[in-house]
Amino acid sequence: MALAPGAATKTISYFVPYVVDALQGRTDVAAIAPKYIKRAIQEICESTPFEELKITGPTVQLTIGQPYYPAAFFLNPGDDYVQIPSFVIYVDFPQNTVQTTMFYKTTMAIDPMLGTATQGLPSRWTRYGTQIFIGPVPNQNYSVFMRYQVRHRFPLDENNLSGTMVYVPDTWEEIIAYAAAERIAVVKRWNDQASYLHNLLWGDPASKMKDGTLARPGLIAARTLQIERDGQHNSRQLMIRQARMNPR
Repeated sequence: MALAPGAATKTISYFVPYVVDALQGRTDVAAIAPKYIKRAIQEICESTPFEELKITGPTVQLTIGQPYYPAAFFLNPGDDYVQIPSFVIYVDFPQNTVQTTMFYKTTMAIDPMLGTATQGLPSRWTRYGTQIFIGPVPNQNYSVFMRYQVRHRFPLDENNLSGTMVYVPDTWEEIIAYAAAERIAVVKRWNDQASYLHNLLWGDPASKMKDGTLARPGLIAARTLQIERDGQHNSRQLMIRQARMNPR
């Protein structure tokens, strides 16, 4: 993963003592903890927007008349992605000084844009398997780049996980430890501990308010993301738009 220097500060081995603590000091789980820490990180990093995993891909050129591209074409070498916050295209070919965003559409919605008779400035994209579809079909060699959250990478050998760097905020470390401990409790058939840890992470379903929301939402729901903290300081205003009137 081509991430910014300093993005990772902990290895998987760092989490092992906290997993042991979450399982009431059972040191016999230490040997298997790394692979369950890996599973917890994979789940959490796939659906949660972490600044430590966000990256900008290379600027590449589209091909005239070609709407289909391998996803790797827009990524840094060796990367895969789990989220795309922004997919940018330069609209003023060939100067490439003015950029706008292409928006995601489902495959069904974008298919009508992929015919050769619909060439123009691309404004939509979708993922289908290992390919990216772009529509309308490019009528120029437009330059584009993708901002994405990279998939957290681990070595294939699960016996060699301990030194793997972990790219998450410090405040999510206990969540990873508890999530790994829950998985181990399930494997060890320690059902009451597994249920306790699950409720700690996701909230207690038996504790609901009158409107149906959880009175005890759990650590994951209570944790504020960096993107949410940034948004708290954003000024908000109403933009008044007036439609252009055509003279009769």
